[in-house]
Amino acid sequence: MPESSLVLQLLWQSALVPAIVALALLAASRALRLNAVVAVAAAFVASYFATLHAQWSLVPHVALDWLPWIAVGAAAAAVGVERTTGATRLALRLVVGLVTGGIVAWGALASLGLGHAVLAVAVAAVLVTLVWSAFAAVPEGGARSPLLLAVVAGGTGLSLMLDSSQQIGQLSGALAVALAACMLVNLPRTRVPFPPAAAGAVTVLLGALILNAHLYAGFSLGYVALLVIALLADRLLAAGVRLRGRDLHPGSWIPSAVLTVIPVIATLAMVLIAAQEHGGY
Repeated sequence: MPESSLVLQLLWQSALVPAIVALALLAASRALRLNAVVAVAAAFVASYFATLHAQWSLVPHVALDWLPWIAVGAAAAAVGVERTTGATRLALRLVVGLVTGGIVAWGALASLGLGHAVLAVAVAAVLVTLVWSAFAAVPEGGARSPLLLAVVAGGTGLSLMLDSSQQIGQLSGALAVALAACMLVNLPRTRVPFPPAAAGAVTVLLGALILNAHLYAGFSLGYVALLVIALLADRLLAAGVRLRGRDLHPGSWIPSAVLTVIPVIATLAMVLIAAQEHGGY
């Protein structure tokens, strides 16, 4: 059983710090009539430095050193991208995904080889673009998008902590806490909008965390696939409803939440089974 001091440290770094920062900035955002983009990025960065301040290098040496820069850059880029329209917006989402993937994969170039590294970056960028576009299709505001993203980020965090990387798992958990704060302030009505730019910034950051875990900590592609399915579950449900000649009601979030939770639980179950087979947990 983990020591109480370790549990308290974990709660401080990955729960209390992002929650306090996110709620404070969401309150400021409401007063200034802004949205949740800055709150999510700042909460993640605060948790990062609470967790990894002793290991961080201002001039990045390893992929983890890039994460604060990716958080800030993703927030700024998402705001700019969402001000464009049509094919330009889609292309810019892909460019952001490519740049982020390239930054994360750069350190693995020697071990992967150029071909595999390029393939990993391209696949990651396409998936980030798909997920970003899926959440951008949801009407702005409300608790729906932060709820679904928080479920996946939280599941990712637990899976990583059990499977391959406690540090990346903690950071994913911190992202989930920040998203939960965004959800809470939008119950029962929208108080601080959660626009497509916020969903885009979260998607890029979560994609960077998962790619980091896959390339450097051996996080299985099977787990990654299940988490991507979870991220796309809401839009897959909406597509299924449209095939029946109907529209998914914006307030009907329970089916989407259930379909999002199922692959997340499947990921956790697979992680636990694999751990037991290797003599852990």
